[in-house]
Amino acid sequence: MLKPNALRKLAWNDHEGRVRALWRLIIHAVAMVVGWYLLAVLAVSVGLAGGEGGLGLDNMLIATFAVLGATYLTATQLDRRRFAELGLALDRRWWLDAGVGVVIGVALMSAIFAIELGAGWVAIRAYATGVGAGQSFALGLSAALLMFVCVAFYEELVSRGYHLRNMAEGLAGIGAGPAGRYLVAGLAIIGSSAVFGLLHASNANATALSTFNVGLAGVMLAASVIWTGQLGLAMGLHLSWNFCQGNLYGFPVSGSDAGAQLIALDQLGDPLVTGGAFGPEAGLLGVAAMIAGIGLQAAWVRVSRGKLELAPALVDGYSAGASS
Repeated sequence: MLKPNALRKLAWNDHEGRVRALWRLIIHAVAMVVGWYLLAVLAVSVGLAGGEGGLGLDNMLIATFAVLGATYLTATQLDRRRFAELGLALDRRWWLDAGVGVVIGVALMSAIFAIELGAGWVAIRAYATGVGAGQSFALGLSAALLMFVCVAFYEELVSRGYHLRNMAEGLAGIGAGPAGRYLVAGLAIIGSSAVFGLLHASNANATALSTFNVGLAGVMLAASVIWTGQLGLAMGLHLSWNFCQGNLYGFPVSGSDAGAQLIALDQLGDPLVTGGAFGPEAGLLGVAAMIAGIGLQAAWVRVSRGKLELAPALVDGYSAGASS
């Protein structure tokens, strides 16, 4: 039987003066689920949401507030850090990164669409469709854009802001020197991206391959964060990747219909290449775009920072003094 002091050390890091990383991650997950459930029940009870689940602006707003509240409380009370330290500096450089991320996402998804259209793997069925009776297309498209702003914010805050950072801190003691820092960064990226993929495993039309590929998308999105320590590039790229994928070019977004579509498509190509009913993320073209996305982000970080290196705040371990 473990002694009380040993049990305490399993949960508490005396050196850092806070709960250990594994327990922070678990408590954060529980807090999000509880907050999400309570807000959903409240929204349905007062008629602000239909309770149907899935994509939809009301559901994404509920998710955003639940994640924001749970993450703020966990970060400030358990992590002992300022909320902005999760990658939300929101200064001029942050917003510039976000804008570049948007451009990269547009370029990647436009390339996928152009290749599939040119190869005859998709056919255009209609234009400006996917809205309900009596709803204007412009309003439907604006609602979809706001929905994906919410998705990009809360998914990046969780997976790259909270998971990646806490996993890196929890692993910080496994190695020393440059090799140890790269090992920590690599394992934190793999761990947070694996969780990101599994969180999409229950989506409509999901398969083992789509789950793996969404994990690869997590690697793409984590790349800029591990270099900059900020979420700007990742949030901008995540937003435009989803919005262009579903609402401009009419592909499924992680297995779901995203609503208003500037172009509506029929899928004709091999699902192994195109991703089929799950969307480009599940196909080889999507994987190629993710690799290109890592390269484009690396180029931007190199140009804007003058060098490409691991962010010390992510790979050098927790500093209580820096967070107080």
